Amino acid sequence: MYKIKAVLKSPLMIGGKTLSSNYRESRDYIPGSVLRAAYAKALVERCHCEQRNYWLDYKDEPQCKECEFRTICQRFSQLVFPTLYPFGSRPYPMTAREKKYKYKEERSVLDILKSRLSLSENDLDESAWKRLEGVHKDGKTVKLIHSTITRTAIDYYRNTAKEGLLYTQNVISEKYLKENKELADVYFSGEIQLSPEEEKELCRIEILHIGAGITKGFGVCYMFYEEQTDKDTSEKIEERVKEFNLGMKEDKQFVVLDLLTDAYLGLEEIGDDSLSQTEISTEQMLAFLEKQIGLPKEKYHLYKVFKSQEILTGFNTSKGTEKEMRRRGHLVVKAGAVFVYQTLSKCIDGEELAALEERGIGKHTEHGFGKICVCDSFHTQYDVLKGEKNG
Repeated sequence: MYKIKAVLKSPLMIGGKTLSSNYRESRDYIPGSVLRAAYAKALVERCHCEQRNYWLDYKDEPQCKECEFRTICQRFSQLVFPTLYPFGSRPYPMTAREKKYKYKEERSVLDILKSRLSLSENDLDESAWKRLEGVHKDGKTVKLIHSTITRTAIDYYRNTAKEGLLYTQNVISEKYLKENKELADVYFSGEIQLSPEEEKELCRIEILHIGAGITKGFGVCYMFYEEQTDKDTSEKIEERVKEFNLGMKEDKQFVVLDLLTDAYLGLEEIGDDSLSQTEISTEQMLAFLEKQIGLPKEKYHLYKVFKSQEILTGFNTSKGTEKEMRRRGHLVVKAGAVFVYQTLSKCIDGEELAALEERGIGKHTEHGFGKICVCDSFHTQYDVLKGEKNG
């Protein structure tokens, strides 16, 4: 396992929210699919064989045997590219809260999950709290600097600006302001599993162009790799599960799955609009998600879910025409979702949960989607009650 770090050297535009026909805002993270596409293009540009439409395909030609990227090219489709978050941060879980009005000495970050599970809904007064969104590192919200750039589309036949096609992009700046008021480089990081030979070959690509607008100078990143020694293990997972259940009733043991990246869980099978989603009962939704996540039903029962969702679309640039390139939109569960399972203490299997962490949930896990953490320590560290009324 390696830590992959992309240090930003120019503004970054990751195709994100189109707020109007001529305004687009970059996402604050780099999806694994975007990272894969950037590496594929870099490898295609270095390839001695003909590659069509920047689609990387190992040719097994005589010159391939001497290529310095032979191993990575052969195994490229099997690699799991992670989602990269700024400064190694994580998304806030859906249960994270902060007080609307607080004094300096009070804790600014709170988590309501344990209180929701141990108390009745009527016992909670959440009117003074508001939900925390975005990403955090060590309980502190990570905020990037955005820059607004306005451009106009060009008619290359007439060499003039296209009428009515002035557009604005809200991009991520390559710098951020530290607490001591100094400017420093922005970096995005995540974890990737590589063999030593794969890591050696990827390290040869020192500069990578990521995201949209790379022909305009956007997305220039210096890439670094560092071997990770602190791995999550079945023993650590079992310890976190025990810690989370401290103070809970003995007949109620919970296992929590925290979603660290967006996940494709097939919600479009229910319906691709909000009305279809609300027409099914809570029990039906839990049963559907339980099947998609895949923990054994005889051991674990999906008890409660905190989630939000959105429609993701995209392009497959290996296709010939723009119509073929456009991918059909799919409903995804947003990062930060919390899936709460109920079980018996004797059924908790650390190795089983560790295997689920490693493979992720849902589809397209090879692009970093569906990454989870079992019983993230965030829920105990920032528990709003701190065990005062649990149980």
